[in-house]
Amino acid sequence: MAVVPASDPAATRQRLLDAAWRVLTRHGSQALSLDAVAREATVSKGGLLHHFPTRASLIDALYDRWNDEFEAEVTARAMLDERPGGWARAYLDAATAAGVQQRDSTAEVGFLAALIADPERLQRFRQRYEHWQNRIVQDRIDPATATLVRMAADGMWLAELLGLAPPTGELRGQMLEALRALATPAGGPAAAAPGPPVPAPSPAAEQAAR
Repeated sequence: MAVVPASDPAATRQRLLDAAWRVLTRHGSQALSLDAVAREATVSKGGLLHHFPTRASLIDALYDRWNDEFEAEVTARAMLDERPGGWARAYLDAATAAGVQQRDSTAEVGFLAALIADPERLQRFRQRYEHWQNRIVQDRIDPATATLVRMAADGMWLAELLGLAPPTGELRGQMLEALRALATPAGGPAAAAPGPPVPAPSPAAEQAAR
């Protein structure tokens, strides 16, 4: 089994996380074992244990990267829209960007299952949402309206993730337009969703492109 040179531990860590995401995507959370990730990454078991001594530490690192990437996308979109309500609109667009067909549901559902099963990990997830909520209510628009947009975005994400009769087609577009209008101050144009930023490709995107 090939071993990634230890001279670049950061690259090895990212390679392991990419491999873990691919295992999640293909087989779900039950298949996410250290042995499966080591095989997928073509890294020795000892090399994996150096970075992630337990399955829990691996899941925590995946969780952090998942949320960090989402927050980075929201921030990048918000930087392109400095008007009041820009962060709320950016949150809406980032949360709904994948759409019904493109969403990587297997990995994300597995993540949610792991969160629900672990109270400590769920608390960390709640703390991340509290941070986002604080950003939302400081977005220079009515805090209740901004929170409504955030919760609607979360609801659309969850409905699309679990297949809970999510709106599609023209109806989905109309809903997003109405929510953007809510997050746009009176007298200002309700801009269409900005083009997505160009972040580093996610593990799921890299897998889909192969």
